[in-house]
Amino acid sequence: MKSYISAWLATLFCLLVLGCQGETESISESGEAAKNKPVTVPKFDSVNTDRVFAYNCADSLEFTAHVTPDSTWLFFADTTVKVLPVPAGSGARYERNKYIYWSKGNEAILQKPKGSFMTCRHVPHEKSWAAAKLRGINFRATGQEPGWFVEVEDNAKTRYVGNYGEDTLHFDTPELQRNKKGDVIYNMQADNNTLHLTISDTSCTDAMSGFKHPKTVTVTINDTITYSGCGRYLN
Repeated sequence: MKSYISAWLATLFCLLVLGCQGETESISESGEAAKNKPVTVPKFDSVNTDRVFAYNCADSLEFTAHVTPDSTWLFFADTTVKVLPVPAGSGARYERNKYIYWSKGNEAILQKPKGSFMTCRHVPHEKSWAAAKLRGINFRATGQEPGWFVEVEDNAKTRYVGNYGEDTLHFDTPELQRNKKGDVIYNMQADNNTLHLTISDTSCTDAMSGFKHPKTVTVTINDTITYSGCGRYLN
């Protein structure tokens, strides 16, 4: 009798162990599937520019990283990827779906599912442009002395920030017009303020960074002050 009970208990124990193992494997597989499950890309109409980084990888690849508290979004020319934080001896490392993004200061290591590790360098003067593109801005221009920029979002809003950030004006973006030379013209009005924006198809070099842009821009505020600068289309 004792032998029979011992055998029965041993069999029950084995069944419980095997059942637990099967459940653990099922959970593990489910977790891996969840990890590799495609994610829905949210709207990035409000991003912190300080958390956006633009990279150049040996002149063969350019991408943008948007770092959030719990993940990082990688924006490539052909895809968008969400990677998750993993332990790292130094810097900040993120992985998912065989992508690796490992940032260390002004450099980052990038690994895509196919290909070898690439060393990429942060391009500081591209931060504001990359962040504007994520927010859905269609055209951006900037100028110096005093520092100003204008961001145009088609069928939405246009924002002008001037005098080194002290002056901000908001306008509804109107339909674009063209003059006889083919320049793009925007005429805007809100409350007691007006803004006239002209985008010319002439290359322009930023006076501060030395970076070249494909468009030359003039902005006239309240029909009295005109500034010149450089710009380009983002979307």
